Formats: sequence, structure tokens, C-alpha cells
Amino acid sequence: MATTSFISSNYWSSSVYNGNANNRCKLRFSDGNFNANNTNNNNYVRCVRDSLRIL
Repeated sequence: MATTSFISSNYWSSSVYNGNANNRCKLRFSDGNFNANNTNNNNYVRCVRDSLRIL
């Protein structure tokens, strides 16, 4: 059984777009498109972690 860890689709950013709380930034990984998308729309979320190592 194959697993897919990444879906080539729209992903939300946590950033508000142009100061409007109803619009968030979204990134479409299939072509790199980055623009606003209304928060009523369904998009994926991808968790990321900072690579900073604390010594």
C-alpha cells in the first residue's frame, strides 16, 4: 500500500492577506501560485517546523 505524504494542491499559510482577516495567503504547490483565498474555501494545511537547533 502506497502512502502519499504530500498532495499537490492548495495549502493555507497562517498569514493574513493584505490586512483582510477573511483572506489568507495560499500556495498552490503544483505551479507555485501564491495569492489570496477566502477562508470559507477548503484547502490543506501542512505543518512545518523551524530548523533552528538549540544547543
